Amino acid sequence: MHVPCPKKCRFAVNNVIDSAIETSTPHQNPFYNNWGLMFVLIFVFLFNIIFSLGSAFVAGGIYGISSNEARNLLTAPDGTALAINISRVYHLISFVGSMLLPVWLFTIVNRSSVIREGGLNTPFKSAFLWMGLVTAVSGFIIVNRLDSLMRTISWSQTLQYYTQQLDASRQQLTNTLLDMNEPHELFFCLFLVAVLPAFIEELLFRGVLQNIFRGITGSIMRAVVLQAFVFATLHFSFYELPGIFLLGLAFGYLRSASGSTLYGMVAHFLFNGTAIFLHYLSQQHFRQTGVSEAFDKIPFGDEISFLALIPFVYSIIWYRRIIKTA
Repeated sequence: MHVPCPKKCRFAVNNVIDSAIETSTPHQNPFYNNWGLMFVLIFVFLFNIIFSLGSAFVAGGIYGISSNEARNLLTAPDGTALAINISRVYHLISFVGSMLLPVWLFTIVNRSSVIREGGLNTPFKSAFLWMGLVTAVSGFIIVNRLDSLMRTISWSQTLQYYTQQLDASRQQLTNTLLDMNEPHELFFCLFLVAVLPAFIEELLFRGVLQNIFRGITGSIMRAVVLQAFVFATLHFSFYELPGIFLLGLAFGYLRSASGSTLYGMVAHFLFNGTAIFLHYLSQQHFRQTGVSEAFDKIPFGDEISFLALIPFVYSIIWYRRIIKTA
């Protein structure tokens, strides 16, 4: 695959790298500061609580059960179609409410727009698209390998107890949400767990938060690191923390180099979509053979992981080189 050298992209980067903050004077964009950071994080957590409660009520109303019954199916799913549907409605409402609404509210108080925060009006450059795909594919292998390595380490008993409890809860929710029997369920889950997160999370983390951190620190590099840390932390997975942080770091550099979250959205979709598709194949394989997790737990060994590390690191170097030459 031929990827143009950074110098060929420089003319585009000069115009778009600071597209969201190029005119960010205090009068025009007053919230690229600590107040803006507090505003976004408070509303993310506040809406997470509100929509978590409200989503159970709405889901129960849709399927003719009480909100308490809906919450019981969410905390202790019984594998029925009702439990699966309740889980999907709950996830859809709570995710959009807790992630997208804070972004929208921030654009109002910051006198901005979703398009501007995400740099979605920048000229399209195929080189960033291809390099983003390289980042996603290699990153998928690295994240899974790091997750496996984290689980092999002997942590303290207290830490291990709480992380396993959290991990088991997340796994139970994921298994219910992604219980797919038919192809149409695969497409719905791709929309729910790949398309929506790719669009909303890139806008929130690589759009709004990265712009805010850039305004606070005055540094692209520090802004990328800080948003990656928040991105990894809000996934609430101890074992996945290092891998998700690296992925957020790479997507952050991609956003700064290209000036747009579009390429990160495509890469993010590919990353999540691959995991969902492999989970679907595992379920089909289990129904035919009785062997579970045949594709979920692909053993990415040290050799494959090392080979994947090469294009992953190269993509980050490529992004940083463009940023520094802009």
